[in-house]
Amino acid sequence: MNDLEIYRKAALLLRKGENIALATVISTTASTPGKVGYKMLIWGKNQETIGTVGGGLIEAEIINKAESILPKTENQVLRFALDGAEDDERGICGGSVEFLIETFDNKSLHLFEELSVICESEGKAVVASIISPQKPPEKILLKDPKQIETTTNVNFSPAVVEFIKKLAAQEQTAKKVSADGVEIFVETIFAPPMVFIFGAGHLSYYISRYAKSVHFGVTICDDRAEFANKTRFPDANNIIVENFESVFDKIEINKNSYIVIVTRGHKSDEIVLAQAVKTNAKYIGMIGSKRKTSTALNKLRKRGISKEVLSRVYSPIGISIGAVTPEEIAFSIVCELVKIRRIGDKAPANHLAITP
Repeated sequence: MNDLEIYRKAALLLRKGENIALATVISTTASTPGKVGYKMLIWGKNQETIGTVGGGLIEAEIINKAESILPKTENQVLRFALDGAEDDERGICGGSVEFLIETFDNKSLHLFEELSVICESEGKAVVASIISPQKPPEKILLKDPKQIETTTNVNFSPAVVEFIKKLAAQEQTAKKVSADGVEIFVETIFAPPMVFIFGAGHLSYYISRYAKSVHFGVTICDDRAEFANKTRFPDANNIIVENFESVFDKIEINKNSYIVIVTRGHKSDEIVLAQAVKTNAKYIGMIGSKRKTSTALNKLRKRGISKEVLSRVYSPIGISIGAVTPEEIAFSIVCELVKIRRIGDKAPANHLAITP
């Protein structure tokens, strides 16, 4: 479940005249099942929901609280400590979690429609939620955070203004800030990182599906239209049918890009790799054995590409899970992408047998 689905559903319900409650995890300490930014939408007499704020008994309490204030438009903050005894059903993770519950009526329809459009178009924006318990919710949508002083009627303090600008520039997801006696929960909306998959075979099919399911964008590149097409890759953001020698002229690689090289043969892999290492992509991975990797990288080394540049390459590609089938191999590759995205890493250079 991603924010787009929640915002779309919220807009649909508000359009029908139903009130909604939006529960968001706004801060945590230590270990918790729900992470900052997790969201859940609650509506109706039957306590229908989409999304999650961590599950379990605490989530049930959040739902009950939301239902009790649904007829109103206000916001509430709930805090839970997860350091109970073993029989405490709230959890024994050892951390603490704070939730913001906001209830909206159809006066907020335009806000959620705008949020849906921005998320769907993969645009950038900042949402600032002012935390004022028992008062109507106040969510401020900033499409250009750099112009925060002139695009909102709210008189943010200089400290808050700088915090919002910094968060937006770093594309961090969400964080709570306190300044001048006011608490604000700030969330950034930005395009998901793009995975460029070179090759449109069986493995690419599964990599694309898994990558989309964990909120990466996907661009498929291949020179065969019978493989690289919307019928085969219906969820791909882009499909480029082009020779591998010139395909990099058709795409834009940046520091948040992920390159996965899984073409139909080692010659095509090497053609793509030679161009990939010249980019500033966050991740470059190539399918193949250690022998194939060593051969390909040594060829590039002899062509003048430095050992330091080549050490960025992940190959063999993927997390070591003993994968055998195309589905399993694709899963291991996407696991590696998530690892790099969330906690960072460096390519394990000890597997690269590159000549000096």
